[in-house]
Amino acid sequence: MEMTHDTNDIIVGLAGHIDHGKTSLIRAINGFDGDRLQEEKARGITLDLSFSHINTPMRNIAFIDVPGHEKLVKQMIAGAYGIDVLLLVVAADDGIMPQTREHLAIADMLGITQCVCVLSKVDKATPTLINQRKAEITKLFGTHTIALIDTLPFALLDSQGKEFEQNPYIDPLLFLLQTLPKPKKRDYGMVVYYIDRAFSIAGAGCVVTGTLMSGEITKSQELHICELQKQVQVRNLQIHDTDCTLATPSHRVALNLTHTNPNELQRGFLLTQKGFVRGANSIDVQIHCFEDKNLKHNTNYELYIGAKHLPIKLTILDKDLGFCTLSAKEPIFALFMQPFILREGNISVCGGYVLNPINDPIKKKTKVPLLQALLAKDFPQAFKILSRIHRHGFGVVSSTQRFGLSHQESSTILQNLHESKEVFFDSKDLVAYPLSELEWLKNAILDIFIKNKHALLSAQSLQLKYKWASLSLLQTALIELLAQKFILQKDSLFVAKNNDIANLEEFLEQKIYELLSQQEFAPIAPYNLYENLEIDRKLGDKVLKNLTKSQKVLRVAHNLFITTQSMNKLVAIMREIIHTQGYIDITLFKSKLPLSRKYLINYLEYLDNFADITKDGDKRILRFTP
Repeated sequence: MEMTHDTNDIIVGLAGHIDHGKTSLIRAINGFDGDRLQEEKARGITLDLSFSHINTPMRNIAFIDVPGHEKLVKQMIAGAYGIDVLLLVVAADDGIMPQTREHLAIADMLGITQCVCVLSKVDKATPTLINQRKAEITKLFGTHTIALIDTLPFALLDSQGKEFEQNPYIDPLLFLLQTLPKPKKRDYGMVVYYIDRAFSIAGAGCVVTGTLMSGEITKSQELHICELQKQVQVRNLQIHDTDCTLATPSHRVALNLTHTNPNELQRGFLLTQKGFVRGANSIDVQIHCFEDKNLKHNTNYELYIGAKHLPIKLTILDKDLGFCTLSAKEPIFALFMQPFILREGNISVCGGYVLNPINDPIKKKTKVPLLQALLAKDFPQAFKILSRIHRHGFGVVSSTQRFGLSHQESSTILQNLHESKEVFFDSKDLVAYPLSELEWLKNAILDIFIKNKHALLSAQSLQLKYKWASLSLLQTALIELLAQKFILQKDSLFVAKNNDIANLEEFLEQKIYELLSQQEFAPIAPYNLYENLEIDRKLGDKVLKNLTKSQKVLRVAHNLFITTQSMNKLVAIMREIIHTQGYIDITLFKSKLPLSRKYLINYLEYLDNFADITKDGDKRILRFTP
């Protein structure tokens, strides 16, 4: 039976130093043995992420048990991105250990807002030592943003050294986890789902598991695998082994995907909607070093972002502000203000937030003010800077990824900047330009009229020349020149002030015919012809149609127009070759007229219109007549 799951469900992540009892705690809660692999059993540690859940009267609680071994902290980072509540396990006999501090610092940096601390192995500590450990834990949390909800005791064994049949420490912990308010997860404005496992099931095909961080996933939905640039469909989805129609954030979700197989998928691959996220080989970030750690300029580190990790090179832009650029050999699919961790070998060096997921190739003196504006979420200032950087158009179609804004929110900001005359914004194409480019276009248009007083311009004809400019920007430039009385308007076209053409169509018929006659056997395409004459495309098409209708010009192919006089000369040349050689093909034709194949093929095909000429393979010959 298909169903939807309660949006009140939470994901609890266990963390803590090796052998402090995380896996034992999970087994006591729901009987799940996280050390499921033979290697884990043999070594007595959890090597990979382990997943389990328990249904309580108030909500379903999913558990992610992460490794505690120092060399396996990278697995902890991979699991932490989807956690609602951290369950930090500290052994009462050992107290706070290095990985306790590291796990807490990582969870804090990755944005986990609340933590329940479990003081395990209390059967091995005196009441005095237990109180001391609680005080040490409270002090540790005083140096972090993450909130300590409570510290609860736990022991696996009773006073006789036997494992509890009904562990008395579990009910208070479960009650607390049931009643904790669910933290509000960040909405990235799109589906954000990282794959942590991929495998194949007989009869179903490819299945992936992961945590849904943002957005919703429904059955039959199309999703995009960013790293593969591949579209897949959700054939089915499950939450806690139950078929569902809808998954929402804070759900561990299994997806049955079409059009892919497990062999091409890797942990950390990002699933989202097509067109929302693009990769970049470098991103700009702000970093915060962990205690007693320092970053080194032009140094290689390992980047952990989402459930993925990859090698990067770090360049420091501003040490005091913590601004850096991270560069990789493969695309990084990052999101605005997405948290990450940097490690060097087995040491967690720092955490940080992505400020610019699509790195702009700009100088440091410009980039630092941009990153300051992005950090402050001063988007009007950021957009002004970006429009100056991208002189030929700054598009906001990637606003969700780049700024955490919808297209509508970005458009509103840019429209306000447009109305205050700080940028030019084309609301149709969602592109902003600096006002300096509008002035540049106005000067360029005036130059056209100075060089050619017979130019007949429109926004459409200008776009052939200035492909980077939107029609709205070009039309605005023309309208402003008209309002300033620098140019005139005739019908729908713009002309020079000293333009003396009485009849535009007659004038253009003459000009176009003259140019086609000059080009003879190798006429240029119509749009190039219009660009050379600096005339409007629509009017040019109309004039060319009139010339064809009057049979002064022939249309031999889609973009090949030639004067009838020139075509008659060509036919005579081709017939002469047939009479002397017995046939004509491209090789013979080219030896007589060294034109490109584009022309030669179209002219040979024109011969097929004559009744006395037939095609024999690649040759044209005269028909046999008795």
